[in-house]
Amino acid sequence: MKFLLIIPTHNEEENILFCLESLENQTFRDFKIVVVNDGSTDKTQKVVEDFFKNSTSHLPSSIINLEKSKHEPGAKVVRTFNKGLETQNLDEFDVICKFDADI
Repeated sequence: MKFLLIIPTHNEEENILFCLESLENQTFRDFKIVVVNDGSTDKTQKVVEDFFKNSTSHLPSSIINLEKSKHEPGAKVVRTFNKGLETQNLDEFDVICKFDADI
């Protein structure tokens, strides 16, 4: 089974690295990571880009950088997740997961 992991983020520079490192250390490897950065004003984008650039695991991964969306509790994270979905060919995956950046 192939998994698509979409991680919506906004100002998660203190958490996202732990999440990505945890995924990198998994023994199961058949997944793709898509981080959707919703207009972070901290170093989230740099942390993610540096991690993907320097990762030795070579997991399929990408970051999508959006303009900050309007704050609407609940709806904002759903819109950010959907933006990640729109960039992928969903026929390539058996399971689609939404992860939190602080998971």
